[in-house]
Amino acid sequence: MRALKISGNLLLLSLLTACTSVGERTQISVGYYDIKGTTFSELDQQILLHGPTVKGVGKALAATNIKMEPNIRFSRLNGKCRLTKIRVKVKARVTLPRLTNRKNLTKKLRNAWNNLEEYARLHEAVHVAIADHHALEIEKALAALPPAEDCEKLRTNAQDLAATLLEKHQQEQLRFDASEKQRIEKLTGQKSRSAGLKS
Repeated sequence: MRALKISGNLLLLSLLTACTSVGERTQISVGYYDIKGTTFSELDQQILLHGPTVKGVGKALAATNIKMEPNIRFSRLNGKCRLTKIRVKVKARVTLPRLTNRKNLTKKLRNAWNNLEEYARLHEAVHVAIADHHALEIEKALAALPPAEDCEKLRTNAQDLAATLLEKHQQEQLRFDASEKQRIEKLTGQKSRSAGLKS
């Protein structure tokens, strides 16, 4: 299928729990779009019409939009400014397809679709876990910042460090997508028709 871009709800949460470790800092919300069809071609066209749009990719089977929200507080102690609160929240918005005519599919197509859905949920679950891991790493790195003479200096140091680590997070997400794309192309013996395995 042209579009491979995904994530989930309670099932995603259970997959996350089973396959990866996600902390309390991470909030996951799930939305769906409806598609129908009785052939791969029809389902592909429905995804191209109704699937989420991913920057740099186009239409995709499913998508995860991740936002990180740092919450940092400063205070003066013994003449120096220190970080007194460090929390990085992760908000993951997952968009999944909902096949409305599953009963009308042939057994072969239904099995193929079920496998695709399961893989997609697992793929997006890994993206969420990567974000959660990096949020924890950002918290640890900020906590290790030494005190500064003034809070503006410490704020600048914290912002610069956070920006560097957020870029590192983005690069890991892209590496995961690239490695999965290569793995699937190797398994199928053909080039993917789209860059759909991205978040």
